[in-house]
Amino acid sequence: MKKLIAASILALALSGCAPNSDNEQQVETGDSFVGEYQELVIPTFATVVNNGTTRRATGNIFVRNQGNRGDRAIEVLPGSIYEPDLPEALPKGHTAEFLLEEVNRAAERPKEIYSVKTTDLEKGKVKIPEENGKLYRYTVTIRDANGDFKDVRFDPLYTSFEDYNMAINVMKPTYRKNETITLMVENWGPNHITYSNDWKVYKKKNDEWEEVVREEEKGPFTDIGYAIIPSAWNMDYLDVDDNSALLIPGNHVRIVLDQFSLKKGQYKLVGNLGSSENNFLLEDEFEVN
Repeated sequence: MKKLIAASILALALSGCAPNSDNEQQVETGDSFVGEYQELVIPTFATVVNNGTTRRATGNIFVRNQGNRGDRAIEVLPGSIYEPDLPEALPKGHTAEFLLEEVNRAAERPKEIYSVKTTDLEKGKVKIPEENGKLYRYTVTIRDANGDFKDVRFDPLYTSFEDYNMAINVMKPTYRKNETITLMVENWGPNHITYSNDWKVYKKKNDEWEEVVREEEKGPFTDIGYAIIPSAWNMDYLDVDDNSALLIPGNHVRIVLDQFSLKKGQYKLVGNLGSSENNFLLEDEFEVN
């Protein structure tokens, strides 16, 4: 389904129309950016919550300092089910206490949303309220058969904000024949964004844009593959398609496109960015002489 949505949006862009549906925000064809730079509040909130784990976790149940969370938080979709990272089973006689609280930017003034004490880890899955831009602290406390504290973890969560702010930028206005294209993707926040790795390049011919065929990767090479460990921190439910990469708020990434042979002419690069709920087609033009 994701591939069909992305393909439909791309067809609209080439016909001079912008996507416009209940799940897609509208961006006029020709824009290389949407929104503006943001002062981020999530890192402060996330640091406070993650520091709680650093101070109180014992490592008896959960891996301590796993992934160096720092100032990062998990973005969840409003109304979705949050599935925390949990062990396959609890030690015999142990119980888990799950608690979801809405908090402010300093992770204070908690308002309880959900709580349960159980031996059934499936009950750790919790429905997130249907509101954008809310901050939550999700706590998992483990106790043994005597009720003694064994371990704890605090997950900083927030629901996607309504506004997206991002840009793409081809690094040079003019390239030489067959020179490699380099572009920058910037995420101004406050949401995570994903971008499709299926970048499109078009050449202008007789006032029409024609897609440039991407070349096969040059070999020989061996694709050994790699495994992605399932985790709430992957946030793969945000993917714009099945070939997406995640970019955290306030960060940028440089991408090299070396599978296009470009001759003299006017070109544009088109990318699909945003999230599964909000797709944006951004583009930037350049020349080859």
